[in-house]
Amino acid sequence: MASTTTTILPKDHIKLRSTIHQKLIESGEKERLKVLLKSKLVEGGWRDEVKIACREYIKNNQNENFKIEDLIALITPIAKKKVPPQVKADLIKRIRKFLGPNIQNHHHHHHHIHIQSNTPNSPHH
Repeated sequence: MASTTTTILPKDHIKLRSTIHQKLIESGEKERLKVLLKSKLVEGGWRDEVKIACREYIKNNQNENFKIEDLIALITPIAKKKVPPQVKADLIKRIRKFLGPNIQNHHHHHHHIHIQSNTPNSPHH
């Protein structure tokens, strides 16, 4: 298999994500985002909805061997779906703003490399 692929490899994505994660943690922004997210979710009634869903599950599975892992596995996707789109959008906007210049540079940098290695059999720079 020829290894001149144009796509950004998942590896790059993971690297980029961990860089972002690092920056968020180091700056204390991650904690701020957590607090912000929590208050937005409580405000929007999300936490109550998830609580109700948990309660229902527990009520319906009282007789069986009840495991907290099962509850988490079942509730997590439901909880994720229930997050209001506006809350998600706000969070993403805030992360983008926080990353601002960093992420721009990172992207431009990458694209040049990929554009050059676009043509098959071209020598690698």
